[in-house]
Amino acid sequence: MKTLIPLCLLVVATAAGSASAQTAPDTTAAAGSDCITLADNHQVVRRSAAESILLQNGSDHYLVRFARSCSSAATSRKVEFVTPDHQGQLCGAGGSKLRTDSQSCEVTAVEPITAEVFTRRAR
Repeated sequence: MKTLIPLCLLVVATAAGSASAQTAPDTTAAAGSDCITLADNHQVVRRSAAESILLQNGSDHYLVRFARSCSSAATSRKVEFVTPDHQGQLCGAGGSKLRTDSQSCEVTAVEPITAEVFTRRAR
């Protein structure tokens, strides 16, 4: 009986650790998700837009980086984020593109920034 109790505790601890390890990747994937839902009234600031643009989405602010130069972003009449299979979302890591009049620019990162940084960089 004395050996049965520690053995049961070992089995329970192993099962709990195994269940925790199984759920960890899902939590990490959700936390590492680089997607945001775009508000209807989001604002894009295209000053010095060849490498990145600024995005105000509701009360949140972001720096959106491109994989390569997106020179038409600063001069295009219209810009639009396109995310296949995720309409209304903006995703980094190549999940979204910025479509301009003459270019389609791959988004590599959507980085949160403060309102102060947004205002300073938008000038």
